[in-house]
Amino acid sequence: MTANTKIICTIGPASSDRQVMERFLDAGMNVARINFSHGTVREHERRIRALQELRRRRGTSLAVMQDLSGPKIRVDGLPAAGVRLEVDRRVHLTAGGTCDCGADPPRIPVSYPKLADDIPPGTTILLDDGRLELEAEQRLQNGLACRVVRGGILSSHKGVNFPGRKLSAAAPTEKDLEDLRFGVKMGVDWVALSFVQSAADVTRLKEEIRRLGGRQLVIAKLEREAAIDELQAIIFESDAVMVARGDLGIEADIAMVPVYQQRIIRDCNASGTPVIVATQMMESMMHSALPTRAEANDVATAIFAGTDAIMLSGETAVGEHPVETVEMMRRIADRAEGSMLRGPRRRRERAEDLRGEPEQALANAVCSTAEALSAKAIIAQTISGATARLIARNRPATPIYATTPDERTYHQLSLVWGVRPLLVPDMEKDFMETVRKNDALLAEKGILTEGDLAIISAGIPPGRAGGTNLMKLHRAGRQEAGRRPAVSPATLE
Repeated sequence: MTANTKIICTIGPASSDRQVMERFLDAGMNVARINFSHGTVREHERRIRALQELRRRRGTSLAVMQDLSGPKIRVDGLPAAGVRLEVDRRVHLTAGGTCDCGADPPRIPVSYPKLADDIPPGTTILLDDGRLELEAEQRLQNGLACRVVRGGILSSHKGVNFPGRKLSAAAPTEKDLEDLRFGVKMGVDWVALSFVQSAADVTRLKEEIRRLGGRQLVIAKLEREAAIDELQAIIFESDAVMVARGDLGIEADIAMVPVYQQRIIRDCNASGTPVIVATQMMESMMHSALPTRAEANDVATAIFAGTDAIMLSGETAVGEHPVETVEMMRRIADRAEGSMLRGPRRRRERAEDLRGEPEQALANAVCSTAEALSAKAIIAQTISGATARLIARNRPATPIYATTPDERTYHQLSLVWGVRPLLVPDMEKDFMETVRKNDALLAEKGILTEGDLAIISAGIPPGRAGGTNLMKLHRAGRQEAGRRPAVSPATLE
Protein backbone atom coordinates (compact mmCIF):
# COMPACT_ATOMS: atom_id res chain seq x y z
CA MET A 1 0.00 0.00 0.00
CA THR A 2 1.05 3.61 -0.49
CA ALA A 3 1.21 5.15 2.98
CA ASN A 4 -0.84 8.21 3.83
CA THR A 5 1.04 9.34 6.94
CA LYS A 6 4.15 11.26 5.93
CA ILE A 7 7.63 10.73 7.42
CA ILE A 8 10.03 13.57 8.20
CA CYS A 9 13.73 12.74 8.52
CA THR A 10 16.26 15.08 10.11
CA ILE A 11 19.45 15.25 8.07
CA GLY A 12 22.67 15.40 10.09
CA PRO A 13 26.15 13.86 10.32
CA ALA A 14 24.77 10.30 10.12
CA SER A 15 22.77 11.07 6.96
CA SER A 16 24.74 13.67 5.02
CA ASP A 17 26.00 11.07 2.56
CA ARG A 18 23.98 11.18 -0.67
CA GLN A 19 23.56 7.41 -0.69
CA VAL A 20 21.99 7.52 2.78
CA MET A 21 19.58 10.26 1.65
CA GLU A 22 18.59 8.13 -1.32
CA ARG A 23 18.00 5.15 0.95
CA PHE A 24 15.81 7.37 3.14
CA LEU A 25 13.77 8.21 0.05
CA ASP A 26 13.40 4.53 -0.82
CA ALA A 27 12.42 3.74 2.78
CA GLY A 28 9.59 6.30 2.80
CA MET A 29 10.98 9.77 3.58
CA ASN A 30 8.61 12.53 2.41
CA VAL A 31 10.21 15.56 4.07
CA ALA A 32 13.86 16.27 4.90
CA ARG A 33 14.44 18.51 7.93
CA ILE A 34 17.51 20.72 8.24
CA ASN A 35 17.98 21.74 11.89
CA PHE A 36 19.50 25.24 12.12
CA SER A 37 20.16 24.82 15.85
CA HIS A 38 23.22 22.78 14.86
CA GLY A 39 25.77 22.78 12.08
CA THR A 40 27.25 25.47 9.85
CA VAL A 41 25.79 27.36 6.92
CA ARG A 42 28.19 25.53 4.61
CA GLU A 43 26.95 22.16 5.90
CA HIS A 44 23.31 23.22 5.50
CA GLU A 45 23.92 24.43 1.95
CA ARG A 46 25.61 21.19 0.97
CA ARG A 47 22.75 19.11 2.38
CA ILE A 48 19.98 21.20 0.83
CA ARG A 49 21.64 21.09 -2.60
CA ALA A 50 22.10 17.34 -2.32
CA LEU A 51 18.41 16.85 -1.48
CA GLN A 52 17.26 19.10 -4.31
CA GLU A 53 19.49 17.27 -6.76
CA LEU A 54 18.20 13.91 -5.50
CA ARG A 55 14.55 14.77 -6.02
CA ARG A 56 15.27 16.16 -9.50
CA ARG A 57 17.17 13.04 -10.50
CA ARG A 58 14.51 10.70 -9.10
CA GLY A 59 11.61 12.77 -10.45
CA THR A 60 9.77 12.72 -7.15
CA SER A 61 8.31 15.15 -4.65
CA LEU A 62 10.37 15.74 -1.52
CA ALA A 63 9.93 18.76 0.72
CA VAL A 64 12.92 20.45 2.37
CA MET A 65 12.11 21.91 5.78
CA GLN A 66 14.27 24.60 7.39
CA ASP A 67 13.88 24.39 11.18
CA LEU A 68 14.83 27.73 12.77
CA SER A 69 16.40 27.76 16.24
CA GLY A 70 14.03 30.25 17.85
CA PRO A 71 14.79 31.85 21.23
CA LYS A 72 16.35 28.75 22.75
CA ILE A 73 18.09 29.67 26.00
CA ARG A 74 21.35 27.89 26.88
CA VAL A 75 24.18 27.99 29.40
CA ASP A 76 27.52 28.81 27.84
CA GLY A 77 31.22 29.24 28.50
CA LEU A 78 31.65 26.38 30.98
CA PRO A 79 34.87 24.32 31.16
CA ALA A 80 35.06 21.12 29.10
CA ALA A 81 34.53 18.98 32.19
CA GLY A 82 31.44 20.93 33.15
CA VAL A 83 30.43 22.14 36.62
CA ARG A 84 29.07 19.98 39.45
CA LEU A 85 26.00 21.48 41.10
CA GLU A 86 25.42 20.13 44.61
CA VAL A 87 21.93 19.96 46.10
CA ASP A 88 21.07 22.95 48.34
CA ARG A 89 24.15 24.89 47.23
CA ARG A 90 23.74 28.39 45.78
CA VAL A 91 24.57 29.39 42.23
CA HIS A 92 24.26 32.65 40.32
CA LEU A 93 22.89 32.63 36.77
CA THR A 94 24.09 35.70 34.89
CA ALA A 95 22.76 37.27 31.69
CA GLY A 96 25.80 36.69 29.49
CA GLY A 97 29.32 37.43 30.64
CA THR A 98 31.93 34.81 31.48
CA CYS A 99 31.87 31.79 33.74
CA ASP A 100 33.49 32.00 37.17
CA CYS A 101 33.18 28.46 38.46
CA GLY A 102 35.61 29.09 41.31
CA ALA A 103 33.56 31.85 42.88
CA ASP A 104 31.30 31.26 45.86
CA PRO A 105 28.62 30.94 44.68
CA PRO A 106 29.75 29.99 41.16
CA ARG A 107 28.59 32.29 38.34
CA ILE A 108 27.16 30.60 35.25
CA PRO A 109 26.35 32.64 32.12
CA VAL A 110 22.98 32.17 30.39
CA SER A 111 22.14 33.39 26.88
CA TYR A 112 19.16 35.50 27.94
CA PRO A 113 19.63 39.27 28.40
CA LYS A 114 16.31 39.76 30.26
CA LEU A 115 16.94 37.03 32.81
CA ALA A 116 16.44 39.25 35.87
CA ASP A 117 13.49 41.13 34.31
CA ASP A 118 11.42 38.11 33.26
CA ILE A 119 12.07 35.58 36.02
CA PRO A 120 10.71 36.34 39.52
CA PRO A 121 11.83 34.64 42.77
CA GLY A 122 10.16 31.29 43.31
CA THR A 123 10.40 30.27 39.64
CA THR A 124 11.51 26.72 38.86
CA ILE A 125 14.45 26.62 36.43
CA LEU A 126 15.27 23.42 34.57
CA LEU A 127 18.65 22.71 32.97
CA ASP A 128 19.79 20.03 30.50
CA ASP A 129 16.31 18.78 29.50
CA GLY A 130 15.13 18.83 33.09
CA ARG A 131 17.93 16.68 34.52
CA LEU A 132 18.98 19.51 36.85
CA GLU A 133 16.64 21.85 38.72
CA LEU A 134 17.14 25.22 40.37
CA GLU A 135 14.83 27.55 42.27
CA ALA A 136 15.20 31.30 41.75
CA GLU A 137 15.52 32.96 45.16
CA GLN A 138 16.53 36.54 44.43
CA ARG A 139 16.89 38.96 41.52
CA LEU A 140 20.36 40.37 41.03
CA GLN A 141 21.48 43.33 38.95
CA ASN A 142 22.47 41.05 36.07
CA GLY A 143 20.86 37.72 36.86
CA LEU A 144 19.41 35.46 39.52
CA ALA A 145 20.56 33.94 42.79
CA CYS A 146 19.35 30.31 42.81
CA ARG A 147 19.30 27.23 45.01
CA VAL A 148 20.09 23.79 43.54
CA VAL A 149 17.08 21.49 43.97
CA ARG A 150 18.27 18.58 41.80
CA GLY A 151 21.99 18.46 41.16
CA GLY A 152 24.46 16.91 38.76
CA ILE A 153 27.07 17.83 36.16
CA LEU A 154 26.18 20.84 33.98
CA SER A 155 28.08 21.37 30.73
CA SER A 156 28.06 24.10 28.09
CA HIS A 157 25.29 24.55 25.51
CA LYS A 158 22.67 22.76 27.63
CA GLY A 159 19.17 24.19 27.48
CA VAL A 160 17.54 26.35 30.15
CA ASN A 161 13.76 26.23 30.64
CA PHE A 162 11.39 28.24 32.82
CA PRO A 163 8.21 26.13 33.04
CA GLY A 164 4.99 28.10 33.01
CA ARG A 165 6.64 31.46 32.30
CA LYS A 166 5.82 33.53 29.22
CA LEU A 167 9.08 35.16 28.18
CA SER A 168 9.56 38.52 26.49
CA ALA A 169 12.03 36.99 24.02
CA ALA A 170 9.85 36.27 21.00
CA ALA A 171 10.41 34.31 17.82
CA PRO A 172 11.75 34.89 15.26
CA THR A 173 15.11 36.06 16.64
CA GLU A 174 17.77 38.00 14.73
CA LYS A 175 19.56 34.71 14.10
CA ASP A 176 16.31 33.23 12.77
CA LEU A 177 15.88 36.12 10.34
CA GLU A 178 19.46 35.76 9.12
CA ASP A 179 18.96 32.01 8.66
CA LEU A 180 15.63 32.65 6.94
CA ARG A 181 17.28 34.84 4.32
CA PHE A 182 19.61 31.95 3.56
CA GLY A 183 16.72 29.46 3.44
CA VAL A 184 14.63 31.56 1.06
CA LYS A 185 17.66 32.03 -1.18
CA MET A 186 18.24 28.25 -1.19
CA GLY A 187 14.59 27.58 -2.04
CA VAL A 188 13.49 25.52 0.97
CA ASP A 189 9.80 24.55 0.93
CA TRP A 190 8.73 24.80 4.58
CA VAL A 191 10.06 26.91 7.45
CA ALA A 192 9.51 25.72 11.04
CA LEU A 193 9.54 28.34 13.78
CA SER A 194 10.64 27.17 17.23
CA PHE A 195 9.20 28.27 20.58
CA VAL A 196 6.09 29.93 19.19
CA GLN A 197 4.13 31.60 21.99
CA SER A 198 1.46 33.44 20.00
CA ALA A 199 -0.03 33.81 16.53
CA ALA A 200 1.87 37.11 16.24
CA ASP A 201 5.15 35.14 16.16
CA VAL A 202 3.94 33.25 13.10
CA THR A 203 2.64 36.44 11.47
CA ARG A 204 6.03 38.13 11.84
CA LEU A 205 7.78 35.24 10.12
CA LYS A 206 5.26 35.10 7.26
CA GLU A 207 5.60 38.83 6.69
CA GLU A 208 9.39 38.48 6.51
CA ILE A 209 9.09 35.63 4.00
CA ARG A 210 6.85 37.79 1.81
CA ARG A 211 9.26 40.72 2.15
CA LEU A 212 12.07 38.46 0.92
CA GLY A 213 9.96 37.41 -2.05
CA GLY A 214 9.59 33.82 -0.83
CA ARG A 215 6.61 31.47 -0.93
CA GLN A 216 7.62 29.15 1.88
CA LEU A 217 4.90 27.81 4.18
CA VAL A 218 5.27 28.13 7.96
CA ILE A 219 5.13 25.43 10.63
CA ALA A 220 4.48 26.60 14.22
CA LYS A 221 6.39 24.44 16.69
CA LEU A 222 4.51 24.22 19.99
CA GLU A 223 7.11 23.88 22.73
CA ARG A 224 5.86 26.21 25.45
CA GLU A 225 2.72 25.94 27.53
CA ALA A 226 1.90 29.57 26.67
CA ALA A 227 1.21 28.39 23.10
CA ILE A 228 -1.50 26.02 24.32
CA ASP A 229 -3.40 28.99 25.75
CA GLU A 230 -3.49 30.54 22.24
CA LEU A 231 -3.84 27.30 20.33
CA GLN A 232 -6.78 28.22 18.09
CA ALA A 233 -5.22 31.52 17.00
CA ILE A 234 -1.88 29.84 16.27
CA ILE A 235 -3.52 27.07 14.23
CA PHE A 236 -5.52 29.64 12.25
CA GLU A 237 -2.38 31.64 11.38
CA SER A 238 -0.09 28.66 10.62
CA ASP A 239 0.24 26.54 7.50
CA ALA A 240 1.08 23.53 9.70
CA VAL A 241 1.68 22.82 13.39
CA MET A 242 4.24 20.62 15.12
CA VAL A 243 3.74 18.95 18.51
CA ALA A 244 7.39 19.38 19.59
CA ARG A 245 7.30 17.13 22.63
CA GLY A 246 10.93 17.64 23.71
CA ASP A 247 10.82 21.14 25.17
CA LEU A 248 7.04 20.91 25.67
CA GLY A 249 7.68 18.06 28.10
CA ILE A 250 10.02 20.33 30.05
CA GLU A 251 8.06 23.58 29.87
CA ALA A 252 4.80 21.84 30.85
CA ASP A 253 3.88 19.08 33.28
CA ILE A 254 5.13 15.96 31.49
CA ALA A 255 1.88 14.19 32.42
CA MET A 256 0.04 16.76 30.28
CA VAL A 257 2.08 16.14 27.10
CA PRO A 258 -0.15 13.29 25.81
CA VAL A 259 -3.22 15.37 26.64
CA TYR A 260 -1.85 18.35 24.72
CA GLN A 261 -0.85 16.09 21.82
CA GLN A 262 -4.38 14.76 21.46
CA ARG A 263 -5.87 18.23 21.73
CA ILE A 264 -3.52 19.74 19.14
CA ILE A 265 -4.12 16.90 16.67
CA ARG A 266 -7.89 17.11 17.14
CA ASP A 267 -8.01 20.88 16.66
CA CYS A 268 -5.69 20.77 13.63
CA ASN A 269 -7.78 18.01 12.04
CA ALA A 270 -10.93 20.05 12.58
CA SER A 271 -9.42 23.11 10.90
CA GLY A 272 -7.72 21.17 8.09
CA THR A 273 -4.24 22.29 9.23
CA PRO A 274 -1.51 19.64 8.76
CA VAL A 275 -0.07 18.47 12.07
CA ILE A 276 3.25 16.78 12.88
CA VAL A 277 4.14 14.72 15.96
CA ALA A 278 7.84 14.90 16.82
CA THR A 279 10.56 14.00 19.34
CA GLN A 280 11.76 10.65 20.69
CA MET A 281 9.39 8.60 18.55
CA MET A 282 12.07 5.93 17.91
CA GLU A 283 14.68 7.18 20.39
CA SER A 284 16.06 3.76 21.32
CA MET A 285 17.06 3.16 17.69
CA MET A 286 19.78 5.76 18.15
CA HIS A 287 21.77 2.74 19.37
CA SER A 288 19.50 -0.30 18.98
CA ALA A 289 18.51 -2.09 15.78
CA LEU A 290 14.92 -2.38 17.05
CA PRO A 291 12.54 0.07 18.76
CA THR A 292 10.91 -0.58 22.11
CA ARG A 293 7.33 -1.80 22.19
CA ALA A 294 6.34 1.52 23.72
CA GLU A 295 7.89 3.43 20.79
CA ALA A 296 6.07 1.29 18.23
CA ASN A 297 2.86 2.00 20.10
CA ASP A 298 3.66 5.72 20.26
CA VAL A 299 4.04 5.95 16.48
CA ALA A 300 0.81 4.02 15.88
CA THR A 301 -1.11 6.04 18.48
CA ALA A 302 -0.18 9.31 16.77
CA ILE A 303 -1.47 7.88 13.48
CA PHE A 304 -4.70 6.63 15.06
CA ALA A 305 -5.22 10.12 16.52
CA GLY A 306 -4.99 11.71 13.05
CA THR A 307 -1.50 13.15 12.63
CA ASP A 308 -0.43 14.08 9.08
CA ALA A 309 3.25 13.37 9.66
CA ILE A 310 5.63 11.76 12.13
CA MET A 311 9.17 13.02 12.59
CA LEU A 312 12.56 11.51 13.33
CA SER A 313 15.18 13.77 14.91
CA GLY A 314 18.40 12.43 16.39
CA GLU A 315 17.51 8.94 15.15
CA THR A 316 18.33 9.92 11.55
CA ALA A 317 20.65 12.86 12.25
CA VAL A 318 23.22 11.19 14.51
CA GLY A 319 21.88 7.68 15.20
CA GLU A 320 23.69 4.42 14.53
CA HIS A 321 20.84 2.91 12.47
CA PRO A 322 19.36 5.82 10.46
CA VAL A 323 18.05 3.89 7.44
CA GLU A 324 16.71 1.01 9.52
CA THR A 325 14.84 3.52 11.69
CA VAL A 326 13.03 5.02 8.69
CA GLU A 327 12.19 1.54 7.39
CA MET A 328 10.80 0.53 10.78
CA MET A 329 8.74 3.71 11.13
CA ARG A 330 7.27 3.15 7.65
CA ARG A 331 6.46 -0.46 8.56
CA ILE A 332 4.67 0.57 11.76
CA ALA A 333 2.80 3.32 9.92
CA ASP A 334 1.65 0.90 7.22
CA ARG A 335 0.31 -1.57 9.78
CA ALA A 336 -1.43 1.17 11.75
CA GLU A 337 -3.07 2.65 8.65
CA GLY A 338 -4.13 -0.77 7.42
CA SER A 339 -6.11 -1.32 10.61
CA MET A 340 -7.96 2.01 10.55
CA LEU A 341 -11.52 2.75 9.52
CA ARG A 342 -11.93 5.88 7.43
CA GLY A 343 -14.67 7.37 5.33
CA PRO A 344 -18.24 8.27 6.32
CA ARG A 345 -17.93 7.81 10.10
CA ARG A 346 -15.06 10.27 10.37
CA ARG A 347 -16.74 12.74 8.03
CA ARG A 348 -20.00 12.65 10.00
CA GLU A 349 -18.05 13.45 13.17
CA ARG A 350 -16.80 16.62 11.47
CA ALA A 351 -19.99 17.65 9.68
CA GLU A 352 -20.52 20.52 12.12
CA ASP A 353 -17.12 21.96 11.14
CA LEU A 354 -18.26 22.48 7.54
CA ARG A 355 -20.93 25.10 8.18
CA GLY A 356 -20.16 28.33 6.36
CA GLU A 357 -17.27 26.75 4.43
CA PRO A 358 -18.54 26.14 0.86
CA GLU A 359 -15.18 25.01 -0.51
CA GLN A 360 -14.76 22.49 2.29
CA ALA A 361 -18.35 21.30 1.80
CA LEU A 362 -17.53 20.62 -1.87
CA ALA A 363 -14.39 18.73 -0.85
CA ASN A 364 -16.53 16.67 1.52
CA ALA A 365 -18.88 15.87 -1.37
CA VAL A 366 -15.91 14.79 -3.50
CA CYS A 367 -14.86 12.28 -0.84
CA SER A 368 -18.41 10.98 -0.27
CA THR A 369 -18.97 10.55 -4.00
CA ALA A 370 -15.64 8.80 -4.49
CA GLU A 371 -16.53 6.32 -1.77
CA ALA A 372 -20.13 5.78 -2.90
CA LEU A 373 -19.03 5.05 -6.48
CA SER A 374 -15.85 3.12 -5.56
CA ALA A 375 -13.78 5.56 -7.60
CA LYS A 376 -10.22 4.58 -8.41
CA ALA A 377 -8.82 8.00 -7.48
CA ILE A 378 -9.55 11.56 -6.45
CA ILE A 379 -7.74 14.04 -8.69
CA ALA A 380 -7.14 17.50 -7.20
CA GLN A 381 -6.11 19.99 -9.88
CA THR A 382 -4.40 22.73 -7.90
CA ILE A 383 -2.07 25.72 -8.15
CA SER A 384 -1.56 26.60 -4.47
CA GLY A 385 -2.29 23.16 -2.98
CA ALA A 386 -5.46 24.36 -1.25
CA THR A 387 -7.76 21.96 -3.16
CA ALA A 388 -5.68 18.95 -2.12
CA ARG A 389 -5.50 20.07 1.51
CA LEU A 390 -9.28 20.54 1.67
CA ILE A 391 -9.81 17.00 0.43
CA ALA A 392 -7.15 15.52 2.73
CA ARG A 393 -8.96 17.04 5.71
CA ASN A 394 -11.65 14.39 5.22
CA ARG A 395 -9.17 11.47 5.34
CA PRO A 396 -10.85 9.61 2.44
CA ALA A 397 -10.17 5.94 1.76
CA THR A 398 -9.81 6.80 -1.97
CA PRO A 399 -6.24 7.79 -2.98
CA ILE A 400 -5.70 11.53 -3.53
CA TYR A 401 -3.54 12.65 -6.47
CA ALA A 402 -2.71 16.35 -6.67
CA THR A 403 -1.72 17.58 -10.12
CA THR A 404 0.01 20.96 -10.16
CA PRO A 405 2.25 22.92 -12.53
CA ASP A 406 3.83 24.74 -9.58
CA GLU A 407 7.05 23.07 -8.43
CA ARG A 408 6.94 24.71 -5.00
CA THR A 409 3.39 23.40 -4.38
CA TYR A 410 4.44 19.99 -5.74
CA HIS A 411 7.05 19.62 -3.01
CA GLN A 412 5.09 21.34 -0.22
CA LEU A 413 2.24 18.84 -0.61
CA SER A 414 4.67 16.07 0.38
CA LEU A 415 3.84 16.96 3.99
CA VAL A 416 0.05 16.64 3.70
CA TRP A 417 -1.69 13.41 4.72
CA GLY A 418 -2.62 11.10 1.87
CA VAL A 419 -1.67 13.45 -0.97
CA ARG A 420 0.41 12.03 -3.85
CA PRO A 421 1.69 15.10 -5.73
CA LEU A 422 2.21 14.98 -9.50
CA LEU A 423 4.00 17.70 -11.46
CA VAL A 424 2.35 18.68 -14.75
CA PRO A 425 3.86 21.03 -17.37
CA ASP A 426 1.02 23.55 -17.19
CA MET A 427 -2.69 23.99 -16.68
CA GLU A 428 -4.54 24.85 -19.86
CA LYS A 429 -7.11 27.63 -20.03
CA ASP A 430 -9.53 24.99 -21.30
CA PHE A 431 -10.57 22.71 -18.42
CA MET A 432 -11.09 19.63 -20.60
CA GLU A 433 -7.67 20.03 -22.18
CA THR A 434 -6.15 19.97 -18.70
CA VAL A 435 -8.15 16.82 -17.94
CA ARG A 436 -6.86 15.15 -21.12
CA LYS A 437 -3.25 15.96 -20.27
CA ASN A 438 -3.74 14.68 -16.73
CA ASP A 439 -5.22 11.47 -18.15
CA ALA A 440 -2.08 10.90 -20.16
CA LEU A 441 0.16 11.46 -17.12
CA LEU A 442 -1.92 9.22 -14.84
CA ALA A 443 -1.94 6.47 -17.47
CA GLU A 444 1.82 6.78 -17.94
CA LYS A 445 2.35 6.31 -14.20
CA GLY A 446 -0.03 3.34 -14.04
CA ILE A 447 -2.50 5.14 -11.78
CA LEU A 448 -5.51 5.05 -14.14
CA THR A 449 -6.38 2.93 -17.14
CA GLU A 450 -9.03 3.70 -19.72
CA GLY A 451 -12.51 3.54 -18.24
CA ASP A 452 -11.42 3.92 -14.61
CA LEU A 453 -13.66 6.27 -12.63
CA ALA A 454 -12.00 9.27 -10.99
CA ILE A 455 -13.51 12.24 -9.17
CA ILE A 456 -11.90 15.50 -10.23
CA SER A 457 -11.93 18.58 -8.02
CA ALA A 458 -10.69 21.91 -9.35
CA GLY A 459 -11.34 25.61 -9.64
CA ILE A 460 -12.95 27.33 -12.62
CA PRO A 461 -11.52 29.27 -14.35
CA PRO A 462 -8.39 27.07 -14.33
CA GLY A 463 -4.87 28.33 -13.73
CA ARG A 464 -5.84 30.55 -10.79
CA ALA A 465 -4.92 29.84 -7.18
CA GLY A 466 -7.84 29.37 -4.78
CA GLY A 467 -11.56 29.11 -5.52
CA THR A 468 -12.23 25.35 -5.57
CA ASN A 469 -15.71 25.20 -7.06
CA LEU A 470 -16.02 22.18 -9.36
CA MET A 471 -16.50 18.41 -9.09
CA LYS A 472 -16.46 16.18 -12.16
CA LEU A 473 -17.21 12.45 -12.43
CA HIS A 474 -14.68 11.35 -15.00
CA ARG A 475 -13.97 8.14 -16.92
CA ALA A 476 -10.29 8.07 -17.80
CA GLY A 477 -9.59 8.39 -21.50
CA ARG A 478 -13.20 9.04 -22.53
CA GLN A 479 -13.47 12.82 -22.96
CA GLU A 480 -14.73 14.22 -26.22
CA ALA A 481 -13.43 17.41 -27.78
CA GLY A 482 -15.80 20.27 -27.08
CA ARG A 483 -17.94 18.27 -24.67
CA ARG A 484 -19.04 20.14 -21.54
CA PRO A 485 -17.85 18.59 -18.29
CA ALA A 486 -20.34 17.09 -15.88
CA VAL A 487 -19.84 19.40 -12.93
CA SER A 488 -21.45 20.27 -9.67
CA PRO A 489 -23.98 23.07 -10.17
CA ALA A 490 -22.49 25.46 -7.62
CA THR A 491 -20.05 28.16 -8.59
CA LEU A 492 -18.65 29.28 -5.29
CA GLU A 493 -17.16 32.69 -6.02
